[in-house]
Amino acid sequence: MAQKIPLLYENVFGRKRSLALTKDAQLDITISMAAGKAAIVDAYAVDLAGTKISKAAPGSKLKIVVSIRNDGDPDYFWYTVKDKDTATIVDQPIGVPWLKSGEVLVRTGLEQTMPNRNWNLLVEAGHGTA
Repeated sequence: MAQKIPLLYENVFGRKRSLALTKDAQLDITISMAAGKAAIVDAYAVDLAGTKISKAAPGSKLKIVVSIRNDGDPDYFWYTVKDKDTATIVDQPIGVPWLKSGEVLVRTGLEQTMPNRNWNLLVEAGHGTA
């Protein structure tokens, strides 16, 4: 008895047949973007010996200490210290590290010179990179 060879589309017409794609199911997923949330814990001035101060003589040297906490997801953080009267940035550190949730960073800024007036400063903190 002779072996039966099936007639295939490819054998008869010499080209491959493609099957139509049929969608049988689908599933939507959403991946939320992780984001930190900066909270300012404390900000104050210290003299060059590291003693916390609330008054300084004009021309004296001091530093601003800023503490920020991450109340969100692990992220990169930043802060700036601005003179509210002149809109001048007094301190803006580069490279504030990633903080885990709940972690606190305490950073002492650059040496500053007390101006010849009351110094009204604004501390701002945030998260993310540019």
